[in-house]
Amino acid sequence: MIRVILWAILAYFIYKFVFNFLVPVFKVSRQMKRQVKEFRDHVQQQQTNGNGASAAQTGKPASAPTKEKAGDYIDFEEVK
Repeated sequence: MIRVILWAILAYFIYKFVFNFLVPVFKVSRQMKRQVKEFRDHVQQQQTNGNGASAAQTGKPASAPTKEKAGDYIDFEEVK
């Protein structure tokens, strides 16, 4: 009798694990793969149509990175 109860409890936990964890993870991973594929197709379509012109193609220079001051010095004003 105890063996049957333990098997039933084990089956219940396996059922809960599968349908509350594995199935949602599977659905989300499949949805993410589909969205990534759609995004890649969209980008590829833009590139083939000429709508996705980059800065190098238009002749506009990319924004130059700002130069950071070397060292630990921080310029500040003393407030009285």
